[in-house]
Parts: sequence; C-alpha cells; structure tokens
Amino acid sequence: MNTTQALTGDEVGILLAAAVDAPSMDNTQPWRFEVAGPVIDVKLDEDLVLPAADPASRAVRIGLGAAAFNLRVAAAMLGHESTFAVTPDRAEPDVVARIFLTDRSSPITELSCLYGEISRRHTYRGPMLDHAIPPMVISALTGAAEVEGAELHWLDDDATRKLGQLLHQADDLDLHDEDRLRERSRWVGCERPHDGVPDTALGPMPTGPAMIRDLAAGFGPPDRDSAVFGPQPRIAVLSTEIEDERAWVRAGLALQRVLLTATSSVLAASFLNQALEHPGLRAQVRDLIGRRSWPQMILRIGYPAQAEARTGRRPWRDSVDRIGVEP
Repeated sequence: MNTTQALTGDEVGILLAAAVDAPSMDNTQPWRFEVAGPVIDVKLDEDLVLPAADPASRAVRIGLGAAAFNLRVAAAMLGHESTFAVTPDRAEPDVVARIFLTDRSSPITELSCLYGEISRRHTYRGPMLDHAIPPMVISALTGAAEVEGAELHWLDDDATRKLGQLLHQADDLDLHDEDRLRERSRWVGCERPHDGVPDTALGPMPTGPAMIRDLAAGFGPPDRDSAVFGPQPRIAVLSTEIEDERAWVRAGLALQRVLLTATSSVLAASFLNQALEHPGLRAQVRDLIGRRSWPQMILRIGYPAQAEARTGRRPWRDSVDRIGVEP
C-alpha cells in the first residue's frame, strides 16, 4: 500500500471538518488532531474530559472513535482508502487512533456513500413519531455495528420497561451528585455557539413519564417547550465483547457507522447513557443484554416528530496540533 503522498491543505480541511462533526459526551469535543503526510492522529485532549461523569474516559474514547470514523468516511469520499490502528504507540498515550491513507484514486463506495450524512446527523432530543422501524432498516443498523466489531441489541418491551426503571434511578443519582451537577453546568444550558449543549438543543420537557435524558437536570430555561413523548420508544444497546480502552474506541467507530446509517434512513437518535455512568446500574444493563458483552452506549432511535436545533462545533483549526501537507 502506497502511503507516501502528503495530503493537500484542501483535503485536510475536508477531513477534519468531518471529524469534528462527531458526537461526544456533553459535546465537549475532546479531540486533537495531528497530520503528518498521509497519516492522521486522533488525540485525547485532557483539558476536555469529564472526571465526575466519565472518570475512566470511556465515553471520551467512544467520541474519539466516532471522530475517527468520520475521518475514514471523508477520506473515502475523496478517494483515499484507509487503515487504522487503535492506541498505536505506548510512548504516546494521548494518541488513541492513527489513520493511514493511500494515494487518491476514486471514491470508495462502501464508506463514501455515508459522507453526506455526517453534516445531517445530530442528536435529537424531541419526541418520536409512532412509526415502526422496518425490519430491513433494523437489520442494516445491526449490520453496521457488526462491521466495526460491535453488537447492537434491540430491547423488547419487557427489557425496555426495566431499562426505564434504571434510567430513573440514574437520573436521581445525578441530581444528588454535586460534582456531576457542577461539571454539567460548565457544558449544558445558556448560549453555547461552539461547544456544549445550549438551551435551544435541550429538547422539550416531557408532559408525562418518558425515557429521555434531560441534560438540564430540571434547571432549564423557564420558557422551555413541552411535548408528549411515547412511553415505549425503540431502544438499542451498543456493546463490545471486550472491555478495555481499545474496545471503547472501536465502540465509537461502530456507534458512528450506526448513526450515519440511521440518518440515511431518515431516523434520529439520542443517548440514554446515564444508566451506564454508574457501575451498579451498568451491570444491570449488562444483564438486560445477556451478559455476553459490555454495554457501551444506549440509543433511543426513531422517526423525529419535529425539527430541532443542533449543537455547535468549534472550527476544526482550533483542534489541530500540527499539519504537514503538500504546498
């Protein structure tokens, strides 16, 4: 494989603009990038981790994996095949993924078809329409996770009800954890044009019991809209067979492939990960999926009932350490 040709400045812009559109916990965007010829390092930014809610940086590494997947998709659109290594160098622990690109030839169909979904995808926190997801689409989403070495478990009605109880417990624990609330206040609410979750992207308050995650923790703006949420949304749990830092990054790759595949079918998704942020509750979520693998993300998936504001992103240049490109 020939990997000697450096990227152009225009290519770097396209690649990194796609990377920063990835989801991350509380939209902290905890990544840095370094470009050396045809090699791109995805690095963890220690200043943007969440020690109270994510002490092991599991969710952070999932977000970095999602950014790495977006890089691969954008590279495919430009005609670069790619390979990657997870945590490639023990001497550089902040490098969580390294992407290797070939010289340009023609668009790589398998991944390039997802490029247009990168800018369309966003976390949707509103109510879903009461429309079933077709079996063919469910199969496509399940397959998307499997391609990246993960598994997508679709919960039945009984497991969904049990999950709802776990989410309620997690929300209660969060509300009584001063460290988490203080940390969340740094990233959630008010006007946040470039990072975090602004008031406009919190979604409406439910008029009754609902399986959502209210990031405002009850302290949202007084004029926040309300809406009726369906009592039994479609829930999928993304899991990996192994539980370690590499598996978390690979879970991020799988997550983003699932999300972009869902977007291509006009589906929307949001996260119900509060039950995974408390070890005891995460063990119970693992029970719900049969204890064969480790739950990494919980997704609420369906057809959106209304339009919703998106979260902002910092300019990609603000997340770059070094760029080596062709003149």
